[in-house]
Amino acid sequence: MAFQLKPDESVAKGIRRLARKQIDKALDGLTGLSGAEPEEVVHDARKRFKRTRAVLRLTRYGLGRRVSDREDTRFRDAGRPLSEVRDAGVLVQAFDQLIERFGAPDHQEAASRIRAALLDRKREICQRVLHEEKALAAVAATVQEARKGVKRWEIEGDDWPVLGEGLSRIYRRGHRAFAAVSDDPTDEGLHEWRKRVKDLWYVLDLLQPVRPGFTGPRRDQAHQLADALGDDHDLAVLRQVLSSPDGGIGDHATVAPVLPLIERRRSELQRDASSLGRDVYSERPKDFVARFRTYWRAWRSEIEAARYG
Repeated sequence: MAFQLKPDESVAKGIRRLARKQIDKALDGLTGLSGAEPEEVVHDARKRFKRTRAVLRLTRYGLGRRVSDREDTRFRDAGRPLSEVRDAGVLVQAFDQLIERFGAPDHQEAASRIRAALLDRKREICQRVLHEEKALAAVAATVQEARKGVKRWEIEGDDWPVLGEGLSRIYRRGHRAFAAVSDDPTDEGLHEWRKRVKDLWYVLDLLQPVRPGFTGPRRDQAHQLADALGDDHDLAVLRQVLSSPDGGIGDHATVAPVLPLIERRRSELQRDASSLGRDVYSERPKDFVARFRTYWRAWRSEIEAARYG
């Protein structure tokens, strides 16, 4: 079943179902039931945690701010031990894509040394985090405990009032983050915008059945935007690692030819993100939420009409 609300369930029931499903899928990987490779498990678990956190933010006002923020923090902290592994693997991919796009820098030997150093760094981090620190087992234990609490989530009210304020907050925060990076595109600001875009992407996926003709295309745009900002963030981290004297990647002469390629690609990605952002955040927050409220009420009316004939 897709990450979506069902027409024949209450909002509270649907939210608890979706949260449990994401947690269970993460646990399948973390406990070895899925048979996936450790790096794939890390990627999948982090995605599941982010979806769960988006659910919590959507229902923040029905669930209660204190409970929502507590559970949000719990899943954020659960995923943190896995972030280092994810970043180490992604940097190798980001470097490969950079060289594939623009060709090798001035010295092929330098590119080979950088890639070898990034691979060594990845192996060291995976060995330490996954094997010595046994991060997957530790995260699994944390998430298993968190799952027990989902059935106790008390969501006050039903229907639109449970979702409206949360959707408004999610869209508004992304709208503001877009405005901020349009004025001053700092690494921190772009990363913050990326997180807010991911929230909107996941929530639009969840609400896709409400008005597929509107929600589906807007969800796809948010997905594309999140990918562009994610690629930009990976390159920002790659630049930081390559530029760090303690990074162990190589001396300045080795890494210097790569740095302009990073900036060139980041400029392209940020232009793409700006264009997509104008589409995704084309409406004022209050207009976006008012439109969605109308769609929601029409959808629920159609369900009731079909139910009672």
